[in-house]
Amino acid sequence: MLTIMASLLSLSCFFHLSLVCAGPVDNEYQRWAAKTYKPDDKEAVERGNTMACVLCNLLTKTVIKTHKLNLEKPREERFTEEQTQDVLLDFCEQISPNIAKKMNGYTQDLLMICKRTVRENIGDMIDAASLGEDVTAFCKEQGLCQISYEGMEKMQELMLKFAESEAKKQEQEKIEQNMEEL
Repeated sequence: MLTIMASLLSLSCFFHLSLVCAGPVDNEYQRWAAKTYKPDDKEAVERGNTMACVLCNLLTKTVIKTHKLNLEKPREERFTEEQTQDVLLDFCEQISPNIAKKMNGYTQDLLMICKRTVRENIGDMIDAASLGEDVTAFCKEQGLCQISYEGMEKMQELMLKFAESEAKKQEQEKIEQNMEEL
């Protein structure tokens, strides 16, 4: 009996601490996830985590740029947190189909993850940038990524180089094939 009470107490403490430490909860996402989330589908969970990391780093890049733009403007002309959030939510709508296609995912899944990432993290990101903190570490510190912003940037650069080399390789193969046909 004592063990059960101790377990319930520790679970209760964990639950309350997670509420205190967490940012705002995206209720729209929670309703959607309640219908679609399957924790036993490891591949889908991993894909969702990867998408959240990619999106968080895209948001980081946007917050950094927005903050730099705001510093150049008079205070009354600066972008508000709400304006930045609205732009990022629209951005989610625009990028979700393309990223989902590239990652062999579903557009709705990516859209919901993107919106959740914006709604639950944008305020803290903007606050951190305003306080002069290193926003590039945000996604890793929040547990959304296993690699840093800089690591993600390097990975994107390597992926672009690989894609370019593959395109050149395919082009060379076409040329060789055409030469053989002559």
